[in-house]
Amino acid sequence: MRPTKSTGRFTPLLVLVLLLLTSVLLMASLHNISLKSDNGLPMWAKVLSLAPFLFGVWFYIIAARQNSIIAGLQNQIETLKSQLESFVKSQKQTQTHSATKETIDIGQWVNNLLPNASTDDLVVYGENLLANISKSVEIVQGMMYLKDSQTGLFKFKAGYAYFSETAPPEYPEGETLAGQVAKNQKLLNLNDIPEGYITILSGLGKGSPKHLMIAPIISPESKTIGILELASFKEFKQEHEELFTLLGRKLGEKLSVTNQ
Repeated sequence: MRPTKSTGRFTPLLVLVLLLLTSVLLMASLHNISLKSDNGLPMWAKVLSLAPFLFGVWFYIIAARQNSIIAGLQNQIETLKSQLESFVKSQKQTQTHSATKETIDIGQWVNNLLPNASTDDLVVYGENLLANISKSVEIVQGMMYLKDSQTGLFKFKAGYAYFSETAPPEYPEGETLAGQVAKNQKLLNLNDIPEGYITILSGLGKGSPKHLMIAPIISPESKTIGILELASFKEFKQEHEELFTLLGRKLGEKLSVTNQ
């Protein structure tokens, strides 16, 4: 609220003081006249002399009331203005967020992740794929499993930042979390996974990621031919789910051509 100017605030009081002085001077003049005429000051003259002062009191009360009303209206206007500015700011932020989200081209993102290398060597191809994902999505560990056409088991094919003293386990469709993803053909996004479920080793020590994404690799014939397991210290968001769902389809198309 804008501060009330001091001149406007003291104007009614100044008028009241001037009218009081006017009343005093008027009463003094009438009193002097009555003394010269040896007649007392009549009652109507006394009332008349007080008229300016009474008018000043009335004016002061009205002006003070108007100032109070104006101040209240100014407060309401400033409150509404503040609420309107907050609403406009919120709408701009929402529109900016929506515009940013709409500009994400999932298809182009997938194409950027797919390696340009040949799929003849699936180990190298898988390692390049996981390296591309790590740069774009900041995973700290990744594994690619492919289904063995003879045994029907999903076997480890390529990894990123993966270390284990034993060979990665093989599993059939429907068993373990990854096997269940392969069976349902639905991506799984897990948060707050148990401590020690995945261990990351580095020169700085070791840590346990809290976020795990398991995505199926699906062929054009709608069969699960592989699995991607991705671990991160950062939460996977909705756009990542869309990304890896589409990536699983695109990857299934490329690998199916290779296996033919």
